[in-house]
Amino acid sequence: MKLNLQYYPEPKLTFGYDQKTADPRDGLILFGPHEPLSPFKVKAGVVATDEGLTAYKEFVERINKPIFSTKTIYGKIKDDEVGRPSFPGFEAVFGVKWSPIPEIHKPLLQNIIDGNLEEKNKKKRTQSLVDLYLERIVRATNDDDAQVNIWFIVIPRNLYFRCKPGSAGKDLSAGTKKFLMSAQQGQSSILFPGEENYVEELQRLVDTSSDFHHLLKARLIQEKISTPVQIILDSTLRFRDKYRNKPLDENMKAHLAWTQATTMYYKFGNLPWKLADIRDGVCYLGLVFKKTNQVMNSSTVCSAAQMFLKNGDGSVFRGNIGLWQGKNEKEFHLDEPSSHDLLAMALDDYNDKWKKFPDELFIHGRAKFSDDEWNGFQRAVKERNAPTNLVGIVIKDTGGFKLFRDVEGEPSNYGVMRGMALKINDKEAYLITRGFIPRLNTATSLEVPNPLHIQITRGNTDIDTVLKDVLALTKLNYNACIHGDGLPVTLRFSDVIGSILTATDNFKTEQRKFMYYI
Repeated sequence: MKLNLQYYPEPKLTFGYDQKTADPRDGLILFGPHEPLSPFKVKAGVVATDEGLTAYKEFVERINKPIFSTKTIYGKIKDDEVGRPSFPGFEAVFGVKWSPIPEIHKPLLQNIIDGNLEEKNKKKRTQSLVDLYLERIVRATNDDDAQVNIWFIVIPRNLYFRCKPGSAGKDLSAGTKKFLMSAQQGQSSILFPGEENYVEELQRLVDTSSDFHHLLKARLIQEKISTPVQIILDSTLRFRDKYRNKPLDENMKAHLAWTQATTMYYKFGNLPWKLADIRDGVCYLGLVFKKTNQVMNSSTVCSAAQMFLKNGDGSVFRGNIGLWQGKNEKEFHLDEPSSHDLLAMALDDYNDKWKKFPDELFIHGRAKFSDDEWNGFQRAVKERNAPTNLVGIVIKDTGGFKLFRDVEGEPSNYGVMRGMALKINDKEAYLITRGFIPRLNTATSLEVPNPLHIQITRGNTDIDTVLKDVLALTKLNYNACIHGDGLPVTLRFSDVIGSILTATDNFKTEQRKFMYYI
């Protein structure tokens, strides 16, 4: 077997004045957002206790001022070291005014929240608290004269920890939860070949109807609340660690400010950045299967897909609900009619936006596509006489392989550079997406990271094209303002969106804008 190690340069992003940089924070500081909103003013509605409202006001005052990153992993920044970018202030970056005084405050009493938290049944407990918050937004939308362009849902830490997802019937142990989080981030040091199947099984155990965030998002969409919503912990507003409730250092405060600011800006409907060099006429779908909460049959799942166009925006689709379990009990596959309907929605959505069908459509999944699935996808293309080259890509975050590098003869703790790929053949490769980043002089993972295993399983295209695209799609996470993510956005949010789609029974909506789901 002939192996080929190759480096792919860091993809560039486009910002204001059509200027390009690799790090979104650099681009926003130097050139402003790709789609400016100015003149614009944040008109926030806040649902919170009195203590939560105070935390919100203090947060807005703080985020409108510079927050300096004063440390690197080595300590104080020296002349020859590179620090993570400081945050200049919300208005300074985006040209948007944000007053700490909200347009609307819908109060909640902490003792009412605590009373609901005493409910022993997790599903009932979560649903009652979602009702409590939702009722205030619905009433304000229907009755208040004041208009808002974003809602802040401020939740106490005890609500967050009491309304997190668990397995059907019992909670996952603390150790199992820690393992699952670590594995999802590609940082587990005990993830051996084949253990990724165990991780996927744990993910399917999660009952999303007992997750406050997912259930509230689903209910808001069902209620047709058109104003974007930001759900945030009161401890986060105070720049404190949500687990230990300790103050963040200045470096992490700047990171939090960047993340919250870009997420909110995207929810106003404008892109803070877009990919610079994605080809015209190409789009990407992420396919996911999530267990519904309607019945205990583990074969009943929902399929969801996202379409990410060249500008970095996305749409959300929900497929049919049915028994999609395949021959391998840990894999799910659509039947032909359902795969046809799902891709037909995506193609028509693309055509509505761009007045033509895509030249190339890449479907990203975690399992090889079955014959029935692929036949349904192809039929949707043929019926529309679309000139679309359809390609199926399987992407797995695997722990079965690592790359190491030496620095002056000594092993490096940071692994190889992000963008390195080990090509197995013209259909298969391993891609490093969490490696060492020269711009930051560090890596974005705590340990030598796992690469992505990428394989072309259907259709024909060049493996170099696929690897470059996947690397580029790791830079579209508007929910976290970072240099690059570990997963392409097609798969990063597919699980989150699938969880929202299945958080409540009989979910029906025409809302396809991606910003309402993050």
